[in-house]
Amino acid sequence: MKVTVKHNQSVIDLAVQYTGTAENAFKIAHANNISVDAYLAPGSVLEIPKTVNISTEIRDYFLNKNHQPATHEEVMNESENVLEGISYWIINQNFIVQ
Repeated sequence: MKVTVKHNQSVIDLAVQYTGTAENAFKIAHANNISVDAYLAPGSVLEIPKTVNISTEIRDYFLNKNHQPATHEEVMNESENVLEGISYWIINQNFIVQ
């Protein structure tokens, strides 16, 4: 089965959504020649192999509720601007009180 990646989805998200178990993330990653923690570009298409074990109860929950887990956290590049100012400072981390 081919699936299209949504914004901020990880291989584990896809495994849970389409197979009902995170354990299948390894099989999905292997079938697509990527690592389990690889960044997935939105709109890219991945193959879910037929060899995965499916937990129908969990998979059907996501299907019936139209939930699409998206837990991948985007990492900010060093070249991106870091927000500055008192609204963004954290006491004792980058705002030292003396």
